[in-house]
Amino acid sequence: MSEMGSEFVAYMGHQWITVEGEVVTVGLMEEALADLDAIIKVDLPTENESVEKDEICGELETKDGSLNIYAPVEGTVLEINSAIADNPELIQEDPYGEGWVIRIEAANPDDIKELTSGTISND
Repeated sequence: MSEMGSEFVAYMGHQWITVEGEVVTVGLMEEALADLDAIIKVDLPTENESVEKDEICGELETKDGSLNIYAPVEGTVLEINSAIADNPELIQEDPYGEGWVIRIEAANPDDIKELTSGTISND
């Protein structure tokens, strides 16, 4: 497993997040991906799009159905991982590294504090 950072925070049961300043990176936990068949398509918001905390902001389509991606904070999409749009399998191959999904700049610093209180280790 690739190291993206030493601390990941579980979010919505199937996602992980990391926080650097006001920027939250979102990905999918290896355990959630293990139950999925091949990822066929990734549907993500566009850069500079506003997202709402705890609301669906994207979706993965698999042969087994779809998996929603939720925004952990209210904010603005800074970056989407264009590599996974071209190669969705990357999410399953390297979920904690190159397979990250989206980066959001938080609008409210309190959202960041709330998220980081549930830190888990990736050991």
